[in-house]
Amino acid sequence: MSSLLHALAYRIQEVGEELPVGQVATAADRLRTANGLLAWVMRASATTAPPPALTAAGEHLDHAAGALLAAREALAGYLVSIGLPRDAVPPPDRDWHAALAPAAARRPPANAGPPALTHFWSDRVDELTERSGSRPERGAESTVDLLHRCARTVPDEDRARLRRELAAVDPAVGLALSAVAPAPLRFLAAEMLGHPPSKEDLSRVREALLPRVRKLLPAVDDVVVDELLARACHAPPPQREEGERTHPVDAAVTAAVLVGVLLRVTGREPDELAAVTEELRRAGEREEKERRG
Repeated sequence: MSSLLHALAYRIQEVGEELPVGQVATAADRLRTANGLLAWVMRASATTAPPPALTAAGEHLDHAAGALLAAREALAGYLVSIGLPRDAVPPPDRDWHAALAPAAARRPPANAGPPALTHFWSDRVDELTERSGSRPERGAESTVDLLHRCARTVPDEDRARLRRELAAVDPAVGLALSAVAPAPLRFLAAEMLGHPPSKEDLSRVREALLPRVRKLLPAVDDVVVDELLARACHAPPPQREEGERTHPVDAAVTAAVLVGVLLRVTGREPDELAAVTEELRRAGEREEKERRG
């Protein structure tokens, strides 16, 4: 009887180990990275939101990973229910899972250098904030959460905290700020002006916001701020040298700071960003109804 139970336990553990948790987690991780990089491309083309298909795919992958983990836990629970402790049977060899594990779970070779994309993001954040403060080990796991955290650094002009929040995140999370910040930026600019911003308002908006941005991002080029505000005001972008482009990290970080500054200028608290998001959603629904007649 004991041998049958152990044989059953081995088989159940094999089933649990064969569930494609690693593959799904890897796919979700790669999709988030791709989505964040695509956000920069879409920002340059004035698109304000990720393609719905990609967003839905990410959600499906997250749900799938959760379901697989729940299934694995249920199998382990079944072993306990039939009288076997979870560690009664030695786990099978997991080496074949190594190549499929999420990037965060894999140990790089001893002679491997740091991930270039990670340094691409965090090193640029260091330059923009002039390396104020230190870096934490973990940061926001979503772009929306990161935007909220950045907004909270504005009232106290806490550049060190801003650097900590930005440098700790995955590059894809940070770069996606370019996709999520433009809508609240324009909404709050309209609230500051009392009407939707236009090209005639650009100089006024710039005069009100640029000095505040400078306190948090002393190394940012004025043209980066000018480009973001021009887009918000539907004005022509500033003139640049042929082939000269804004660094994608500069654009993402500056957009987040501008949202925080506008919250401050309009008399809103940083935590009211959620309310702004809800107002934007309702405004979008009203516009859609009016468009449909």
